[in-house]
Amino acid sequence: MIYVLHHEVDVTVVAARPWGLEVEAEGGARGFVDNTKSPAWPSGDQQALVGTVLHAVVIDDRRNPVRLSTLDTDVQIARDKRNRSS
Repeated sequence: MIYVLHHEVDVTVVAARPWGLEVEAEGGARGFVDNTKSPAWPSGDQQALVGTVLHAVVIDDRRNPVRLSTLDTDVQIARDKRNRSS
């Protein structure tokens, strides 16, 4: 799988780090969700998310691993951007 900027994807949390979540999409493509873009931050248990499938949007496809967000506001911004380019 190739991540595309502003596109939505379901990812599985494979590890929790102090700075965010390591995730994997179908086909093994790796990504990263920064703490501030995670549903469990700041008060939730990041470790409890390991194994959970999250709906995310690609916010930076030039980094390795790509950066994703699970925030509803970022998903809506991406949808608006995709709709304007169609």
